Amino acid sequence: FTALAVPGSQIYLFRRHLPDLIKNHMEGPAGFRALLADWVKNKAVSIVEDEIRFWNGSKIYLCHCQDESDRFKYQGSEIHLLLIDELTTFSEPIYTFLRGRVRCVGLSIPPEYKHLVPRIICGSNPGGVGHLWVKRTFIDFSEPLKVWQASEEEGGLTRQFIPAKLEDNPSLVNEDPTYE
Repeated sequence: FTALAVPGSQIYLFRRHLPDLIKNHMEGPAGFRALLADWVKNKAVSIVEDEIRFWNGSKIYLCHCQDESDRFKYQGSEIHLLLIDELTTFSEPIYTFLRGRVRCVGLSIPPEYKHLVPRIICGSNPGGVGHLWVKRTFIDFSEPLKVWQASEEEGGLTRQFIPAKLEDNPSLVNEDPTYE
């Protein structure tokens, strides 16, 4: 909703590998192309390669950092909402670098959304190259669901770990009983 509520917002959605990003977020019945089809038809949204452009100036950038050096492609970016899918596939240096791009300069944020922007939202499964640093940074530091303030060295934003279990998504099991 940030793209709609905050005109001009710059939203960056990351996945480690480009093919996974396209497969998981652009294609299929739950992908952006399907979800935004009516908006594209009505010219409220356009999808151009790795960008989703909204009528109000907001954009969703579809990004990847397959190699460690790929993070430097985002050197001058101002990210208002950073979304990282499968955080444990990323190294800590990539995450820390991207976190450093999250800020709002000159963006007019409606008062009711000031507590939501800027923001970082990450989702992940256990395992992967980043398993240990993600666990140390987000899980071991605080009890589940507790909101806490990170130190300035850690970005200074509030954090919250929200654990999820298979039972939290019954439609997944209903639609694919063998998922577990």
